[in-house]
Amino acid sequence: MFCLYFKLCFLPVSTITLQLYAQFLSRSFRSVDSIKNYISGIKTMHQMLGCETDYINNFLLNLSLKGIAKLKQHSVKQAEAITPVILQNIYLVLDFSKADNITYWCLFLFAFFLMARKSNLVPTVKKDLMNPKFLLRKDVEVLNNELLVSMHWTKTIQAGERILRTPLSSISDSCLCPVTAFRNMVKVFPAGDNAPLFILTSGKVVTYQLFQTNLRSCIRKIGLNPAEFSTHSFRRGFATLAFQMEIPPDHIQLLGDWRSDAYKRLFLSYLRRY
Repeated sequence: MFCLYFKLCFLPVSTITLQLYAQFLSRSFRSVDSIKNYISGIKTMHQMLGCETDYINNFLLNLSLKGIAKLKQHSVKQAEAITPVILQNIYLVLDFSKADNITYWCLFLFAFFLMARKSNLVPTVKKDLMNPKFLLRKDVEVLNNELLVSMHWTKTIQAGERILRTPLSSISDSCLCPVTAFRNMVKVFPAGDNAPLFILTSGKVVTYQLFQTNLRSCIRKIGLNPAEFSTHSFRRGFATLAFQMEIPPDHIQLLGDWRSDAYKRLFLSYLRRY
């Protein structure tokens, strides 16, 4: 569409056209990494169509991207970490006479202790229900005082090459016990094996938007700024807690299902703070 509008040749694309496209994208994208992803997509399209890309002058293209990066200095805003104390305070403000809050509390604890990405917990949009990649009831197995949670798809498992299995242990006499929260939820909301794990009184499934909205509502009630927290705060929070407890970094990487070294940014952030 960009090439058609500006009357440029899009196949094969020229180095100048890629430079212009990068500049065009910089008007709306804050991150140069996003622009690089779009450029990479164009190169992949050429390769799929049997077109060579060796003629592209990557030196000039990278100069343009470096220039854009200097003009649009951007650092990723990281959500604040949710701590056990914050979780306890959330528990105190939840009205459990409303059955839906039993589901949300279980969801919060699973998000924290599993270090799960939002896509592994709840659907983002309605069409996700047709091909569920999020947790279903059958994905949680009760073993005495433990739960065994199986994830068949994650950001790093996209071809069913393995299953990520994570145990959740019982925490005696604590409101933060994920086993107790799960048992309370399935007692109030019984469902079949293929049903979504987190459902509400209306029979509807908890979506990402509901997850985010209810979390920020709780954050506001306990006197913190909801804009500083997101569903990712749970993942960041348990990773930080594990670092504080001196769990080996490679174990944290395994628990959090990180393929890259991105998790190390959490540790650097923690060291700068403390």
